[in-house]
Amino acid sequence: MSPQRVVAALIAVLTAVAPAFCQTVALVETPSTGDCSRCTLELTVSGNLLVTQDGGQKPIKLEARARHLFVDRVLAVADGLPSRSARYYGEATTSAVAGGERSDHMLPADRRLIVACRSTEGLTCFSPAGPLTRDELDLVSEHFDPQCLPGLLPGKGASVGDTWAVSNPAAQAAGLFDGLIKNNLTGKLTAVQDGVATFTIEGTAEGIENGAKVVLTVAATGKFDPESKRVVALDWKQTDDRQQGPVNPASKIEARVVLKREWLAAEPKELAGAAGLPSEPTAALTHLRYTDPKDRYHFIYPRDWHITGQTDVHLVLRLLDRGEFIAQATVTGWNKLDPGRHATPEEFKKAVGESRGWVAGQVLGDGEIPTDGGRWLYRLTAEGLMDQTPVVQGFHLLAGPQGHQVVVTFAMKPEKVKRVGTRDLGLVNAIELGGEKK
Repeated sequence: MSPQRVVAALIAVLTAVAPAFCQTVALVETPSTGDCSRCTLELTVSGNLLVTQDGGQKPIKLEARARHLFVDRVLAVADGLPSRSARYYGEATTSAVAGGERSDHMLPADRRLIVACRSTEGLTCFSPAGPLTRDELDLVSEHFDPQCLPGLLPGKGASVGDTWAVSNPAAQAAGLFDGLIKNNLTGKLTAVQDGVATFTIEGTAEGIENGAKVVLTVAATGKFDPESKRVVALDWKQTDDRQQGPVNPASKIEARVVLKREWLAAEPKELAGAAGLPSEPTAALTHLRYTDPKDRYHFIYPRDWHITGQTDVHLVLRLLDRGEFIAQATVTGWNKLDPGRHATPEEFKKAVGESRGWVAGQVLGDGEIPTDGGRWLYRLTAEGLMDQTPVVQGFHLLAGPQGHQVVVTFAMKPEKVKRVGTRDLGLVNAIELGGEKK
């Protein structure tokens, strides 16, 4: 073959192939109120929790799996992303093994309808049916958030090889951050084949969650359907380097999320009437519920209180205000007496004085506190040292008419007292004792 014919043949081949490489695809997903989809999420996690012990960090092996299957209806849009969605979970389960101890959680049938609200302060989920438990809240708010998907795209036409910066709202939603510090996530169109555009998301994102700094390193691959103009699949891999926070240990984990998304032409029956759900949750809907495993007490409480420890004797909660640790509360079921009886102030003071690690100083307050439901509440507030650290502690003894008793102790640094305000009494007064009703 002559050189001229070789050149001509190469030109013909390149001309035939060029459209596949130069083809421009409109990588644009425009969410609208009323859009409905079905999502399946599979999560696998492996790594270590890093628990502070003896002045160092002890690794505790963590492995977890989760599966979520839900239908989703967009209720509102902001920043080019869904900002409020109604979701009905056909399935929401997690199974985790940490340090050899296994825990399994499943969303109950009466809490499967969830409203997910996205804002600059992160994701807020609630159930219109009533308060969730903390475990139920984690089930519906800690999985990958599909509200971020439109923001993973450039929002314009792209050719194979083109890159773009992922939007900040999408990076915050994808990372489940309460606040975004830095976003270096970059998208790239890598292929257009068989009517599907393949793109990648790579880079890092830094943010704050529950008062702890988190650095994510992401390597993800997504599928975009130009016909429906939707992201239909995503394989999201990330390494999660989390510093110790006020309610969580440090951790270094690897996670993989496999998402499949099907667009629905009609509203699913499970979301019929979703448009009438509240646009802003009332305080009662955002509160959480807790029941003592031994049924000594139960209560509904604001979600800025976080459960950080639980034994047969104690329940430990920490109060966060915009990620800052403010106070710690310890709830202890006390000995039950005969109906109509409760411990005397002198007996309570004696028990307080014997508290381990506590060296009492000046008493700031001492006496009965008005409460409701025929109950009796006594409070002793004092400055002192707890393990050599200056603190203010409020010791509360709550007794019911049937003889049930519970002690609630609040500990805080002296400069945090005003920040706590009346939130300690709010938590105490929310407690219902045993089978008693207020």
